[in-house]
Amino acid sequence: MPPHFGVPVPSIAPAALADKLRALPQWGMGMEEPGLARYLSLAALGSGDSELTVCGAGLACWSWQRAPFDPTRAALVGNAMPGSSAAAFCAALDRRMACPVDAEGLSALLACGDASLIVRVLLPRLREPSGCLTWMAQAWDGLLRLGSADLARAALEACRWPSARSVLRARLTAEAEFLYGSPETALKAVDAFIAIDAGKVFAAYAMYLRAQVLLRLGERRAGLSLLTELFAAMPWHVNLGLKLHALAAPLPVAPAEAAGRAVILVYSWNKAELARRTLESLAGTDMAGARVLALDNGSTDGTGAAMESCRGLFSEGTMRVLRLPVNIGAPAARNWLLAQPETLASDYAVFLDDDVVLPERWLLRLLGALEADPGAGAAGCRIVSAMPPPCLQSADYQLFAPAGEPRTFRDLPENVGVFDNCAGALDIGLFSYARPATHVSGCCHALRTGLARSLGGFDIRFGPTQFDDLDRDLTSAAAGHPAVYAGDVAVAHVQHSSLARAKSAAATGQVLGNKIKLEGKHGGGEMARLHHAGLAALWDDLARKWRELGS
Repeated sequence: MPPHFGVPVPSIAPAALADKLRALPQWGMGMEEPGLARYLSLAALGSGDSELTVCGAGLACWSWQRAPFDPTRAALVGNAMPGSSAAAFCAALDRRMACPVDAEGLSALLACGDASLIVRVLLPRLREPSGCLTWMAQAWDGLLRLGSADLARAALEACRWPSARSVLRARLTAEAEFLYGSPETALKAVDAFIAIDAGKVFAAYAMYLRAQVLLRLGERRAGLSLLTELFAAMPWHVNLGLKLHALAAPLPVAPAEAAGRAVILVYSWNKAELARRTLESLAGTDMAGARVLALDNGSTDGTGAAMESCRGLFSEGTMRVLRLPVNIGAPAARNWLLAQPETLASDYAVFLDDDVVLPERWLLRLLGALEADPGAGAAGCRIVSAMPPPCLQSADYQLFAPAGEPRTFRDLPENVGVFDNCAGALDIGLFSYARPATHVSGCCHALRTGLARSLGGFDIRFGPTQFDDLDRDLTSAAAGHPAVYAGDVAVAHVQHSSLARAKSAAATGQVLGNKIKLEGKHGGGEMARLHHAGLAALWDDLARKWRELGS
């Protein structure tokens, strides 16, 4: 079959292709993480199988369309698809990006977040004909993440583009408007991009953006039709196929009575304002009769009073505030909440971090994922940044095979290799699917109360925080109850992981110390079994969904 949307198309049906792709087991994990995407593309290109070669070339092309300034991805496109429009474009762009740039200084400039300083320093360099694209290449991703649509637009306006109808400018403009603009504004930018590109270079990426904007506008049939056509051209794209299946056959939403069998658990230490905002957000959602327990974990900043002030936001008798005189750490706080009478009487214990913003119908959708899979021990969701642009903090976590070699620590073989498949990427909608997972984010997750208690709850050796939720999920998976990921639910998270927030050597040491405990608790044999079981579950899930998409 000739290329479609600028990518070579396999000649066999998706279900048969899925069977063939099992020769590359990690393909089932997804292809949006850059390092794995490159590895899989190279493996497929070197497989000697014509269909897998087509998949490898298509993946190389798609991955580059997602990040056109990445020289590694551009080189792979040149090798995988010599003579193509994309390869010619990559070569021409490479010739225009020969000007030296102070990458370290630019990174520091963007990290400072001072918009006026960025305008004074960066924009004049973008106006220079010889080095403008080199500076744009180094700055673009950072600019997008600064939270300022005007700054990204100003950079696009300042840059000396090769022509008024520059394909690259149209592509970057469409990306910026997709992330920041209204759906109507985004659609205009995407359609202008499609008209300028004319299907030659960025067609797959452009059509995906258009489909996603149509879905935002409520034009479900048109968006679904375009995604279906795109998947026909890229049936190897795991994330795309999973997204398409989730749209065509979404997970059932739990009945309201299920929420009456759930208790929502929030604990906090010295985050009075964040905890108050989280409870306000919770009160504005459809709780459908769920109870709420809020634990002040030994705070000294008025967190307990802030929690008490929120009780009037909930139905009378729905919320109870607990106070501890000292901070007992995250795992012990979770166990304390699991031991409360309301929790013991519930079927589901739903934990929330104290710094989240919740969508209206999050609870019944999350419980629906758990009820749809009786064997699952936990259900989690997509975690995104609380401020624009939408950045992925976590999705479904899978396991790599245990390396058994020192990586972080000298002389300590590491076996717990968690695959962070979204890798902090900007959220363009390719993780809004449901599937099995070894681990889901502890920021918002639902547990089966009885199972959680029978497995021992949360291990207090991981106090005060970090890896206690991962340890619990690994223990549950080892007992035959892995997690399920419900990516159609997106919860906004204000802060990041403990390691990302660590501001001292002592704080970093605490996190790394817990990593050592994690490695000591979960051995290589256990991790190997979980890795193989997780991959098998992924491929069984893919095979079923690909058959359903083809029927």
